[in-house]
Amino acid sequence: MNGNLTRQHCNWMARTPHIGALRIDELILAGTHNAGMDKQSPNISLPQEITQDVSPLEQIRNGIRVLDLRVCFYDKHPTGDPRRFQIFHATSSGRTVATDILDAINSFYRELEQSGSTAREVVILDFHQFKNFTDEAHHQLAWLIINSLKERLIPYELCALKLDELWAQHPGRNVVIAYKHSITHWKFWDAVDQCWSGVNLISTSNLKLFMNEVAEGRKPDYQLQSIQCAKYVLPFHVPDDFSEKINEWFKSESADSYIQKFHIINTDWSLRSNIVENCIHANIIKAGLRRPALRIQPRVIKP
Repeated sequence: MNGNLTRQHCNWMARTPHIGALRIDELILAGTHNAGMDKQSPNISLPQEITQDVSPLEQIRNGIRVLDLRVCFYDKHPTGDPRRFQIFHATSSGRTVATDILDAINSFYRELEQSGSTAREVVILDFHQFKNFTDEAHHQLAWLIINSLKERLIPYELCALKLDELWAQHPGRNVVIAYKHSITHWKFWDAVDQCWSGVNLISTSNLKLFMNEVAEGRKPDYQLQSIQCAKYVLPFHVPDDFSEKINEWFKSESADSYIQKFHIINTDWSLRSNIVENCIHANIIKAGLRRPALRIQPRVIKP
């Protein structure tokens, strides 16, 4: 794992005011594929299930701003029990939405506020897949999310605001809920459009070809869109660590860099690569196109 996890990116949005010229859907953000399936999870035992090194909270503390979440409903646990809604891929990781996602997000913002930092970090929780759900389970999960995050939620009606406007007019609103189901809530955004090749065991070269096709398209305004830059590898069918290619493909140098063609970039082993640093720089470049007077500082990414 990248040895530079010193949380220097915990408040990178607040320290990069240039991005105030952009809307949320225009940002270039590092996301974690299967965010709650990490090595520190309480129940994970199969290597095929492990896609991240550290907990969702540590991911956010280190600059990740989008969590790809799949939730399983366990009706054997009573209402109010955190175990009722657990993070899963093929099996449950033992992480719960209540504790490991919602409470963790609130803890993250309290840490920023207690340190004297302006809590301007925008986090997107992408509830992308549901297992064993009923209509009532969706209503219960929506209530849990809304009751936990309260005024931190950014309702979809604010989607047209630039970050500068959001921060000025609605301070303290930090979290976008994207929810992929017809039973939703008016505060939630539509599901993230996850662009995936449809093949788990895809070669690195073919993954890049797929990404090139996505890069040629145009995202509709106000829609959240991600590229699924993740794949599995034989002989054990485990999530591949191809960080060197991710660093190469998404290196941010100018307005012509490949990374400018994307928005949310979901990867496995997300903190092993330079994806967070590249996204930060890419947003500065993108904002600079809106505000030509900005002087874009050169930067160096460690190999």
